[in-house]
Amino acid sequence: MPHFHSISIPYMNAFKQPLAVSAAFAIASSFSTYTSAFESAEMQSETVLPEALNPGFSGRVRLGYISIDDEVNIREKSSAIGAELSYSSESWHGISGTGSLYTTQKLFHDDEGSFFGSDGDGYAILGQAYLQANVDNTEVKLGRFGFDSPHADMDDVRMVPNTFLGVLVTNADITDTTIYAAHLAKSSGVNSRKPEDFTSINRNDGVNILGVVYQGFENIALQTWYYNANDLADLFYVEAAVEYDNFSFGAQFGKQSDTSNNDTGPDGDAYGILASYALNNFTFTTSYNHVSGTIINGFGGGPFYTNAADHTISGVLNQNALAIGVDYSGIENLTIGLLNVAFDKGEDEIDLFVSYDFGNDMLLDFTYHHLHDDGEMILAMFNVYF
Repeated sequence: MPHFHSISIPYMNAFKQPLAVSAAFAIASSFSTYTSAFESAEMQSETVLPEALNPGFSGRVRLGYISIDDEVNIREKSSAIGAELSYSSESWHGISGTGSLYTTQKLFHDDEGSFFGSDGDGYAILGQAYLQANVDNTEVKLGRFGFDSPHADMDDVRMVPNTFLGVLVTNADITDTTIYAAHLAKSSGVNSRKPEDFTSINRNDGVNILGVVYQGFENIALQTWYYNANDLADLFYVEAAVEYDNFSFGAQFGKQSDTSNNDTGPDGDAYGILASYALNNFTFTTSYNHVSGTIINGFGGGPFYTNAADHTISGVLNQNALAIGVDYSGIENLTIGLLNVAFDKGEDEIDLFVSYDFGNDMLLDFTYHHLHDDGEMILAMFNVYF
């Protein structure tokens, strides 16, 4: 599958994650709503400090369908066709440029608005337009770009992903360590209040980010992140993952401190554990989160283990959640999974995932979400990459 033009930092992304997720590290099964916290050593070496992207064009075409029945049995559905067309220039003395045009347009239905812009219509946007400079082990991006980290990510789960306006510096001078420093000023896409335009993050203050990922131990990966959102909150996140034979384990901790003038920011701690076991063509996974106080997912999908495809632990006082899931990949090119998340407060969620790889960079993903008294949702995506 072609590499798209974003910085992909290994982390646990949990909320409304794309159905076809990477399962290189056994912590995340291929059906689950969270992506691997850390990828395999082979993939990790590719993501720590990305080499210059292959110059030229790449992209994808996406067909999407969504149907939602809410708690009062009102059904809304939409269908759309979308695309990404990206171009990366040749590098000149370590300097290159990349641009990506995204679009989503209505097909047969437009009742459900998450496929479209804030006005309910289709739109096109220059989601990425950045200059990149590579000097030794340091890479700098300036402009509009894709970025994935625990509390700020692309969350590519509808027709157009999140992208950000700002500056990103990545450095790998220290052995087995990658350091990320970023300031994100604006965003557009699926989680933005105005998806068709770049609007300010955290009013006009943006968010400052510092992250460190360490993979110097065999089969162990560590990461820690700090997010400073002025007059909102300071977010601290740390995670560790271990793989041993067919077992995988993860632990996460997040601390969020309200810095707002009117006490409206999040203020609480989140603890999480995860374990998975691979047996033949099955992967069994369970995870647990405990929240003391209130926390938020951040500026994207969020990293917490038990965040389901729709319901999450964000924004609920003293929340607890337990997730149990299994997936099966014994049929060639087909993955089927089932996940149940029980929330201490609010409705539970059951997710059924089906993903089929047709080959030739064509992939179909289907999910059914049973939200109990909150209704149900069906989401299908067909992607063709080039």
